Amino acid sequence: MHSDGSDGVPAGPDPIPDGPSPAARAAAAPGRRPPPPRPDFRMRPRRPDADAGPPRPATAALLAWGSSLALLAGIAAATVLDATAVRDAMESALAAQNPGTSRRDVADVVSLTLLGAAGIAALLAVATLIGMQLLRARRPTGRIVLIAVGTLSIAAAFGFWSLLAAAATSVGAAARWALAPYAVCVFAGVTLLFVPAVRTWMQPRR
Repeated sequence: MHSDGSDGVPAGPDPIPDGPSPAARAAAAPGRRPPPPRPDFRMRPRRPDADAGPPRPATAALLAWGSSLALLAGIAAATVLDATAVRDAMESALAAQNPGTSRRDVADVVSLTLLGAAGIAALLAVATLIGMQLLRARRPTGRIVLIAVGTLSIAAAFGFWSLLAAAATSVGAAARWALAPYAVCVFAGVTLLFVPAVRTWMQPRR
């Protein structure tokens, strides 16, 4: 104890300095090893980051659908450019199969068939574009739309194949054989939508 010398009142006891910390005492103890450094542990999010780009299967699916649209546009353009020859070949083939049908009826059937085929192709192209936009936006409906469009597209490809078989022209034959890679691209685009990485990426964001 000591006095501060001002009023003669003794002051309290001197403060006792703090001893070493428990970690320092453990490190200084003989035979004891210092604790190992803590590892840098980081939890990986289960869901992909909202700002992350699409996984590779989703990009490949979009590429496949884009290729199918390009092939469909090429088939339509080739048919339109050689429409007269394709039409005449189809009328001749239909008249040979139905000799009792008048030429006007045959022409009307061919016109309706070509018009229906053009309408179906246009609807499939528009639906494909809508599905691709929804897929890019990570909307689950985009996957459903593309699966439905893919099923209808493959069925339509078989129908177009039979239709162009009657068009015995070089352009008609080229358009017919272009349906094979078109169907392959559509099938690949649908198949890639079932990859787990795509399904996880397409889950609704919270």
